[in-house]
Amino acid sequence: MYDLADVARLTGMPLRKLRREVAGGYRDGLKVRGAWRFTWQQAACLALERWTLAEIHEALGDDASAVLPPLLSLRSVTLRLPEYVLRALETIAAEHGVTMDHALYGELLDFAGTLSGRMEATVPGYRRAYLFPGRE
Repeated sequence: MYDLADVARLTGMPLRKLRREVAGGYRDGLKVRGAWRFTWQQAACLALERWTLAEIHEALGDDASAVLPPLLSLRSVTLRLPEYVLRALETIAAEHGVTMDHALYGELLDFAGTLSGRMEATVPGYRRAYLFPGRE
């Protein structure tokens, strides 16, 4: 378990903001003997909101493969898409202040989730990667 100050420091979230969000029910946390505490999964969820998967891979370096599920490894691909789709993606990325990679990842998460049961049968570990850092 992690205390409020540690999670705020590790995720770069202002302590007051995190305290306010947890107390208001906007963030998951557990009250233990009057103090807010976080599980590893809750702290990891905050980190994934703060940083992209690419940034987390970069920060972890060689440790990424030991910490993250294998199917969360990153792979570069080349796609050919219609110009209007790329323009929409660029617009969404700019509006949210993220990279096109991250914007596309966000758009494809629901798609990946709809295939979760089917994919696990052919790609072991799929559900674990999709639900990370949660548990099945």
